Amino acid sequence: MLEISTDMLNAEAGSILLLDEENNELVFAAATGSKKEKIKDIRVPVGEGIAGWVAREDRAVLVADVQNDPRFYRKVDQKTEFKTKTIIAAPLKTKDKLIGVVEVLNKKNDELFNEEDLNLLEAFSNQAATAIENARLYENLRELFLNTVKSLAAAIETKDIYTRGHSERVTQYSVLIGKKLNLSKEEIEDLRLAALLHDIGKIGIDERILRKPAKLTQAEFNEVKKHPEYAANIISTIPQLKNIVPVIRHHHERFDGLGYPDGLKGDEIPFFSKIISIADTYDAMSSDRPYRKALPHKVCIDEIKRCAGTQFDPKIIPVAIKALKDYYIAKNAYEKHIKKKKGE
Repeated sequence: MLEISTDMLNAEAGSILLLDEENNELVFAAATGSKKEKIKDIRVPVGEGIAGWVAREDRAVLVADVQNDPRFYRKVDQKTEFKTKTIIAAPLKTKDKLIGVVEVLNKKNDELFNEEDLNLLEAFSNQAATAIENARLYENLRELFLNTVKSLAAAIETKDIYTRGHSERVTQYSVLIGKKLNLSKEEIEDLRLAALLHDIGKIGIDERILRKPAKLTQAEFNEVKKHPEYAANIISTIPQLKNIVPVIRHHHERFDGLGYPDGLKGDEIPFFSKIISIADTYDAMSSDRPYRKALPHKVCIDEIKRCAGTQFDPKIIPVAIKALKDYYIAKNAYEKHIKKKKGE
């Protein structure tokens, strides 16, 4: 929307500042022009500068000579090395509530903005404010949904004290692998949700089995093997999650067809299930369990390599291993940095 308004008004640059109500400041949320990367961290107090004046007075403004206007906030130009000469700015409002300010700077060819330009920007600002508010509401709902999913996953793990944090870690590994595979943003989100919820079916498994510190009997293992089906049945009741039901149901299938619950093999297995299977196995090996301590990273990687073509899809393995190795290197570097900092 900002790019459209900047082009429409034949301007050099433009920006949208959103109101931080808690601190009573305007924060740059979007910008066009050659200096747009330099303004991301700049905050403008409400009442200061032309944008701050627009926010405080709740009025659009046209300033033909910015450099000689007493309201001009010079810090932005000083930081961006951009010279603002002329400006039009308008408040962004929804239902009489201010959410920010939109401003367009420097008409090209040394021309000046006029009242018609200002009227166009005001009309644009009304539509922009509505779009921004709708996006915020959507994001809030999405965050609520994701937090509910995370809470549900965490609640399930209270039944199995030995795998606390497992779903979060499997999600982290799955997303890293997905990004290395160049999945789209939408695909990453589906993968994230499926990984978070992959073990939700354990809610239907007896806690005594999940918490058992010794090796499971065959009957007990057969009961545990039901959790992907339980999970799929639970998730299938939520319309927004219908895409990931097969992913969750089949995350314990094997490439060679010896997995469960349906014995799928090769390309019969959903692609995201294959990713989660690798992430799930890596976390199981690299975490402490009641019957053994966590295995070294290299041992885990070697085992995943060994199972290419049997348990795992061999086409995914090289990318998955690269993602897991990069994670391990970054994690170690971070931990060393923290230890060094504490030592200092």
